[in-house]
Amino acid sequence: MRYRTQLVVCLATVIALSAASPTALAADPAGEGTKFYKEYRAAFAKAKSIDEILPFMAKERVAQVQQTPKEDRAKMFEMIKMMDVKDVKVTKETKTPAGFTLEVTGTGGLGDGPTNGTITIVREDGKLKIDKESWKS
Repeated sequence: MRYRTQLVVCLATVIALSAASPTALAADPAGEGTKFYKEYRAAFAKAKSIDEILPFMAKERVAQVQQTPKEDRAKMFEMIKMMDVKDVKVTKETKTPAGFTLEVTGTGGLGDGPTNGTITIVREDGKLKIDKESWKS
């Protein structure tokens, strides 16, 4: 009987804490899209050329890169790296018919202060791919 009472008290405490702090549970929306984007960001951080991140990009984006003359790709990638947003955090993940939309925050990019972004991820041939990154400082 004493054991059952302790169990009930323990369960009641867990339920009360969960109800009192719903934002704590939703603070990191580490869903499928967020996990993929974190993998992409890690690969991007290590990449020495645009070719290393092409496997993460949607077909349309890969086609755009391939239309750039090879001799200009290194300069283009260098510029992209210089404008990279730092300390990126996903604040919201929304499932869409095509994949996911992520709302993100970070610092830097075109300015020194905080910036917000929207990341569009699509599913192509069963795999997630980056379609667009849109940032506003």
